[in-house]
Amino acid sequence: MQTPSTSLSRRQLLRNGGLALSLGAVIAACGENRTGPTSPGRLGVAPPPATLPTVEAVPTDATLLRTAQSLEYTALAVYEAAAATGALTDAEMALAGRFVEDHTRHAAAIAELIAAEGAEEHACANSFLMERIVGPTLAALEGTDDLHRDLLNIAHAFEAWAGASYQALVTALSKPELRKAAMAIGTEELRHATVLARAINPDETFSPTFTGGAEENDDAGF
Repeated sequence: MQTPSTSLSRRQLLRNGGLALSLGAVIAACGENRTGPTSPGRLGVAPPPATLPTVEAVPTDATLLRTAQSLEYTALAVYEAAAATGALTDAEMALAGRFVEDHTRHAAAIAELIAAEGAEEHACANSFLMERIVGPTLAALEGTDDLHRDLLNIAHAFEAWAGASYQALVTALSKPELRKAAMAIGTEELRHATVLARAINPDETFSPTFTGGAEENDDAGF
């Protein structure tokens, strides 16, 4: 008598697997009246995984100030790169020089605040911003059809963003004197943004009444 083979071919495994799946579908379809737990079964007994505690880190005043100082050094890097292009006019270079003086003064003032908090200053540009925003933005200038326009818009965007960042610091800092310093610096950053907006759109930034002119309505009455 021939001994039956105990090996299974690949085709038989697939056929048997298909059968098992079919039986599973039937059991599921006919199991409406079954009782007992509906959760998936498991082999062995193990304790449920522990729930990890949620920890929300709150930055200290020193950390916030160090971040603010890094923004000032990032601004200095932006203006250095803009000046190196040679696309700015003499008047704009003088304006950029004034802004560089302001950002340098801001960085020094923040350094004193950091020291008062017993921390070490961060006297360099913010690496996160340089790698993810400033670097890619400056690299994208290659091949632009209007380098001068783009440089002014980049500077304006950065100054406006810096001003908004200091506004956010006002609510994040814990001490009144630190909030006061943040408000003072943020005001100057927004002034920078306003001057740059005027340079970008000299005829549309302010009402003509600011320079002694008269208001004129357009066809829509505005």
